[in-house]
Amino acid sequence: MPTQKIAFVAGAMGGMGAAICQSLARDGLRVIAGCPPRFRFKDEWLATQRALGFDFLSEEHEISDDSKLPPLLERIGREFGPVEMLVNNAEMTHFRNLSAIADSSHARVVSIEPVEGAYRTRVWYPNMATRHHSAYQ
Repeated sequence: MPTQKIAFVAGAMGGMGAAICQSLARDGLRVIAGCPPRFRFKDEWLATQRALGFDFLSEEHEISDDSKLPPLLERIGREFGPVEMLVNNAEMTHFRNLSAIADSSHARVVSIEPVEGAYRTRVWYPNMATRHHSAYQ
């Protein structure tokens, strides 16, 4: 029997992240839902997902600290299996009201968000690529 493939969803614990996690789970993947350290809604989010019939694993990770990504990937590989799919849905903003963001913060968000996703992909991709032939290598 083949092993269940693992998907890591960064920024999983919001509306779009929940929909992504649910879709991947319906497609048969074991989903690890990523969230920031000490995310205050983590337990509530996981309980809601369980009530909906989804049993997600969760991992706290700090996306603003590049040095913590390789050890996270290694630990997930040891504990759960190799990550087959990475979804970069995380963001570094800490707001709920877009109109409350100062203009100076908009520039930071626009410049950092794509970089963080690209970095996360660059760190994780080699491990995924060694297991699969890819046109993107």
